[in-house]
Amino acid sequence: MAPVTEDPRRTRRRLYRLADNHLAFWLGLVEPYKAEIERGLGASVVPVIERSLDDHMGERWEEAFRDHLRRVAAEGGLGEDVVAVGRYWADAPPVEIDAVALAGRSREAILAGEAKWARTVDGVRLRRELVRKTERLPRRAPEVHLAICAREEVREPGDALAITAREIFTA
Repeated sequence: MAPVTEDPRRTRRRLYRLADNHLAFWLGLVEPYKAEIERGLGASVVPVIERSLDDHMGERWEEAFRDHLRRVAAEGGLGEDVVAVGRYWADAPPVEIDAVALAGRSREAILAGEAKWARTVDGVRLRRELVRKTERLPRRAPEVHLAICAREEVREPGDALAITAREIFTA
């Protein structure tokens, strides 16, 4: 995957991830302990794996958030002419935005979003961070809308689009 603002045919900036969530779970969390599990230490390994689960789920949650935004865009819910929804990152100083929606031939950013694998998030703080991060986008519309995602609740989302697991996983 390349930053959504770059041409994937020309950029050298790429991230690779396993698309199959089951395989990613197995290789990332279970496989490192496979020998110990087979030797009978399964019960003592389970709590270690459980403590690693939040780190593992963050990236998958962000992708579910982007998939949801793509569905909303396809239905016209993000405005007209949405041509891409993806992740954005840049170096020096480092910045990462979990989801950016681009629109039109100019591919201007019209929406920036942050997804947190937490039950509840502080919308005020995340809005402030997102506004700061959007300043680093190479092309942005005069008004960039914000989206904030949490598993159960976004407290005080203000004018940001608040998204939870209920919206993501309800058809």
